[in-house]
Amino acid sequence: MREPAPAGNPCEGLPGHKGHQSMATVKRFGRYRLDRLIGHGGMGAVYLAEDEQTGEAAAVKVLPASLAANAEYIRRFENEARLAEQLDHPNIVRVEAFGKENGHYYLAMEYVNGSSCRAVISRRRRIPWPEVVRIAIQVARGLAAAARQGIIHRDIKPENLLMDEDGAVRIADLGLAREEGSIEPMPSDTSLGTPDYMSPEQVNNSETVDFRSDIYSLGATMFHMICGKAPYTGRSAYEVMVKHVTSELPSPLRHVPGLPEQVCDVMRKMMAQDPDDRYQSYEELVEDLEALLAGRPVKAREFDRQSLLARNGVSHGLVLLKWLWRHPYVTVPAMLLAGLGAYLLLR
Repeated sequence: MREPAPAGNPCEGLPGHKGHQSMATVKRFGRYRLDRLIGHGGMGAVYLAEDEQTGEAAAVKVLPASLAANAEYIRRFENEARLAEQLDHPNIVRVEAFGKENGHYYLAMEYVNGSSCRAVISRRRRIPWPEVVRIAIQVARGLAAAARQGIIHRDIKPENLLMDEDGAVRIADLGLAREEGSIEPMPSDTSLGTPDYMSPEQVNNSETVDFRSDIYSLGATMFHMICGKAPYTGRSAYEVMVKHVTSELPSPLRHVPGLPEQVCDVMRKMMAQDPDDRYQSYEELVEDLEALLAGRPVKAREFDRQSLLARNGVSHGLVLLKWLWRHPYVTVPAMLLAGLGAYLLLR
């Protein structure tokens, strides 16, 4: 589902686990005959396959045997299949089958003949804003369909947006998705998502994250596609996450001087740090995105830019203190360094 892998054994790099048949000898799962490796990530490898019932191409994601012994990975893999089966929308990758065979869990999906938005950024560095807006409209419609089913994606990023040769976009990878209102058995200091695109409430590990978190991540993804870099940078993932919570959004005009101000307004509203300041529905968001393409005024023009400062209902200081309290492995070294600095200055 990503860019084709180098030629060679398509099963290379996925050794068998004790008690499991090696992937080097596995050639099919159910009715799907594997052809070649086309992508891989933290949750497994993806193969181009043929559906022997229909003759059509499919993408088969396989959870490696080394992860199949981990109950959390199995839960996430099964969760992706269960939630994806509930969704039937042209802008969401369709799941066709799920099961366990030859000692491996697998997920068969429609094959998108194209590339991810991440690959497009790598090739072109920046994508013209009208093209990005057309992509965002399709993603917003897919996310709206998921939200109507009570499903939040929680990992919207360029890698998970696939474009086919006709420019149609599909949302992939529901591995971190959850149903709104559900509570996961995760430690309180665990943050799920990708730091470059995480909403402030995801960083804070809020159990009340809703669809507006996906709107924030889509805004961060738009910023990256238009500007050629993610909104916030840092020396570590933790530093980036803190900036999502405490820092004002950098101006996209620094990277694209000729960018229309209304495009900036829409991204600012999408990435407001207080969810109440963002778009309150996907319909409202799509309306503004379509207005950008038509040259009409957008509602985001009336957005109070000061609301971009980290409020989330409280002051800057309280937000930062809350984050530091939940991440002592950052706080303690920082306090030690501050104390050492003060000691050296006072000597």
